[in-house]
Amino acid sequence: MPEFHYVSSVKGHLVTRFPSLRSSVAQFIGATRKGKTIVWDTTEVVAISDKEWQTYRREYRRCLADKSIVERTKEDFEAYVKEKTERETKALEAAKADADAKAAEEAKANEQPTSEGSPQPAEGTSQPKGKRATR
Repeated sequence: MPEFHYVSSVKGHLVTRFPSLRSSVAQFIGATRKGKTIVWDTTEVVAISDKEWQTYRREYRRCLADKSIVERTKEDFEAYVKEKTERETKALEAAKADADAKAAEEAKANEQPTSEGSPQPAEGTSQPKGKRATR
C-alpha cells in the first residue's frame, strides 16, 4: 500500500480536499479562488496521505470516476516539486537582484557631493559655538 496517492485537477472541475470541509477555509485540489474567479493549475500534483485517502475513499473514487481529478505517479509529483522549486528560486533571485539595484540607485541618489559651495566656514573664520558674531 503506498504512503501517498497523487492526483491533479481537471480544468472546470472544482474538487475540495475533503478534510478541509471541517476548516473555515476550503482547500482545492489544483485550483485557487481569486475573488469570484477560479484559477486552475492542472500541472499541480497533490500528494494525499494514505490515511486521508482511506478515510475519504468513496469521495476520492467518485471524483476519479467522474474525471474531476486524475491519478498521477510519485515521479510526476517529484518532477512537479523540482520544477516548482526551480521556478521559485529564479523568482527569488530576480526579486533580490531588483531590490539590490533599487538600493544602489537610492544610495547613489542620496550621496551628497562635496563641492566648493560647502557650508563649512573658510579656514580661520570659524565662529564660537553658541554665540553670535559681532562686528
